Amino acid sequence: MTLKEAAELVGLPRSIVERLHQDGIIDNPVTDHDLKGLVIVAFIRGRVWYLKRLMARLPKRVRRKIAGESHLTRVESYILSCYMNARPGQRVSVDDVMQRVNHFLGAKVTRKQVIKIRSIAYELRRKRAEKSNG
Repeated sequence: MTLKEAAELVGLPRSIVERLHQDGIIDNPVTDHDLKGLVIVAFIRGRVWYLKRLMARLPKRVRRKIAGESHLTRVESYILSCYMNARPGQRVSVDDVMQRVNHFLGAKVTRKQVIKIRSIAYELRRKRAEKSNG
C-alpha cells in the first residue's frame, strides 16, 4: 500500500505519514505492521490526555511555543519571529517585514496579514513583560 493510500485509510494527513517514512519509522510500501502503528498514531492524534503526557517531557518554553504558534503557517511564524526577536525599543516596520518575507521565503504577504501577526506578537510580548514584572 502506498503512503497516500495508508494516510487516507487511517485518516492522517499525508504529510505526517510521509514524515514518518522520511524518519525511517515506516516503509514504502506500507506493511501491515506499519499500518498498525499508523492506526495508533491516528487514534492518539488530537486526544488531549495523550498529548499532555507526550508534551510533558518538553521544556515549558517549547510547550508554550507549540501551543501559541500551532495555528500559524510557516510565513506567519516567520513574521511573528521578526517581531518577537526585535530588541526592546527597536522599530520593525511592516514594509521591512514584507520585504524580508519576500526575500527569504519567496512569498507575498499583504500589509493586513503582517499587521494581524504584529498584533499577536505585541500581545505575547506584553504578557511576557507582565510575567517578568509580576
